[in-house]
Amino acid sequence: MASGGAGSRVSCGRDLSCVPEVADTLAAVAKLGFDFLCMPLFHPRFRRENELDPSKSRPGAQTRSDLLLCGRDWNTLIVGKLSPWIETDSELTTERRNSEAALVQELNFCAYLGLPAFMIPLRGPHCANLARILLNHIHTGHHSCMFWISVPLLAPEDTREDLIENESFKQMEDGSNDEKTWAWWHSFRTLCDYNKRICLAIEIGADLPSDTLIDKWLGEPIKAAILPTSIFLTNKKGFPVLSKAHQRIIFRLFKLEAQFIFTGENRHNEKDLRSYLQYLEYLNQNRPAPNAYEHFAKGYEDYLQSPLQPLMDNLESQTYEVFEKDPIKYSQYQQAVYRCLLDRVPEEQMETNVQVLMVLGAGRGPLVNASLRAAKQAKRKLRVYAVEKNPNAVVTLENWKFEEWGDQVTVVSCDMREWTAPEKADIIVSELLGSFGDNELSPECLDGAQHFLKVLKLSVLSIVSCFVWHFHLAGIKPETHSPGMFSWFPILFPLKQPISLSCGDNVSVRFWRCNNGKKVWYEWAVTEPVCSAIHNPAGRSYTIGL
Repeated sequence: MASGGAGSRVSCGRDLSCVPEVADTLAAVAKLGFDFLCMPLFHPRFRRENELDPSKSRPGAQTRSDLLLCGRDWNTLIVGKLSPWIETDSELTTERRNSEAALVQELNFCAYLGLPAFMIPLRGPHCANLARILLNHIHTGHHSCMFWISVPLLAPEDTREDLIENESFKQMEDGSNDEKTWAWWHSFRTLCDYNKRICLAIEIGADLPSDTLIDKWLGEPIKAAILPTSIFLTNKKGFPVLSKAHQRIIFRLFKLEAQFIFTGENRHNEKDLRSYLQYLEYLNQNRPAPNAYEHFAKGYEDYLQSPLQPLMDNLESQTYEVFEKDPIKYSQYQQAVYRCLLDRVPEEQMETNVQVLMVLGAGRGPLVNASLRAAKQAKRKLRVYAVEKNPNAVVTLENWKFEEWGDQVTVVSCDMREWTAPEKADIIVSELLGSFGDNELSPECLDGAQHFLKVLKLSVLSIVSCFVWHFHLAGIKPETHSPGMFSWFPILFPLKQPISLSCGDNVSVRFWRCNNGKKVWYEWAVTEPVCSAIHNPAGRSYTIGL
């Protein structure tokens, strides 16, 4: 199955409840432009009897042969669907046992066919037995099928009953029942221990939950979105279109590279089903252009990355290049140095007062360039020391000095903690003051650089006067975040066991920053509303080398 992406077409599938001739149907939906077909593997009305004779001993094939399609088609073009009559959590013992056997049979046949995905509907909060059987199946055998759990954004009983054709659909004003179906999903994936092969296929109905809950849904591992044809309106030319609220969700699903599944009959008789696909493709081509952050993070949205350790390791050129593409950070540094120079050097001294500026951790020179641009902008004189411990990056700095900077800049190939400066600095500039994760160990580095400063000192960004200030500066509070800045990624402090919270709950977390002279690490624990274990004791799982 194709996966959509920026600049590529949307991947769409056709959902059918019954497929008499699988090869012909697959050819027909492909001709309409669909990329895959969602279909039950067994006849939806064939309730196999696995408990009672003589039915359970009935001879003959239970479903159609796998030879109707070639292996490649099964592997790439078919998404299986669970038979709708299966109720593994039924209170009736016979029905439950029969459903269990049928579910195992369908899961095994799905694995036998090598399907890329198998869709299982979640109809209510009682799903423990379903989760148990699915998890047992995942942990046995060597199949690689993904399991799409289809869940409606709103429970059927919470949607409006009297829909007026072509009425502009509005989001639910009362969010009291909004989270009902999300709770179904959360219970199910918790029972399945957050298994990575269990993903979400959201069913988007005519009614939509609150924006807050939509944000919550879109934080889940969504692989597909099911679009009933009944949610489409008709425009003046007779084509299917979506309401503005639905369009907003679709745009956000494009960013997640979700696949779309169309279900239901064609409700625009003058058009065929191609018109639905064409409309979705139209939305895809006209979606808002990705910003710099989205371009930068493309492909890494759902992946954890090990933080760089530039103090312990020498970074590669490509890593510096990525940092330097940040459109915000270096312009902010330039502005800060510019204002600093205007503040420190009065206009009458602009020709005689030469400020000494030290760039600690110069990398490939972006801060040096920003500082020199600031001096030119302020019409002030500057003498710069570019201190960098990475000998490979120093090669770049020396070339900058030879080609551009000249004698205005002195390149120092040395660890700042070991350097003996020939003079005191008026200004220190460093970008070691990174994210809260502090993988660059700015306190250890910059605290040792305090002796470089004159008595009347200033640093940009300022030396960490206390760790709480650094914590605040790191962008923990959304209102202090610099829009568009992407070179400081947030850090994840994971909890071994998830903690459920309600609106208005207070959460207390204790952090410890530990140092044994060779490495630095964090330890943390939640203390309210419940206590968690202390994570990463003695740097068991992660440390930052000094």
